[in-house]
Amino acid sequence: MKDTATVKLFLAEGSPTSVRTAELSNWTGKAVAGPRSNIEDILKRDEANNPGVYFLTGVNPETGRDKVYIGEAEVIRKRIKGHMEKDFWKTIVFFVSKDENLTKAHIKYLEGKLIETAKSVGRFELENSQSSGSHLPESDAADMDSSFLEWNSFSLFWDRNS
Repeated sequence: MKDTATVKLFLAEGSPTSVRTAELSNWTGKAVAGPRSNIEDILKRDEANNPGVYFLTGVNPETGRDKVYIGEAEVIRKRIKGHMEKDFWKTIVFFVSKDENLTKAHIKYLEGKLIETAKSVGRFELENSQSSGSHLPESDAADMDSSFLEWNSFSLFWDRNS
């Protein structure tokens, strides 16, 4: 039998190019995305008060290449406010847990995996290439690796230019 999943997309403002959320069936995570022009609305969302990992994407004006900043935060809202001086990014995507089971160690671990993957794929210039990283017990690492694979599946749903 094939692995199947149901993806639930919610267009918070009625437009696919505005604030949107996504959830997979039988998964405890949630993705939130939108354009920088809607950052106030994005950061007002309840999910932005949670720990998670995030991507700030755009184009490097000097090279014309896609660029990304990959980060982690105990409170997404507070951390993103510190990135407003970075001019390159036009879109934000962040991932949080719906069951509030992500710890600082978990999100540092995920940030490290995401940066490592971005380096190996080479699609984006990385604004930051050093992760804080974290070592987890074997069972926690396996859980995070499973979540990491689920989060990667969302890449089909997020247009970096929106």
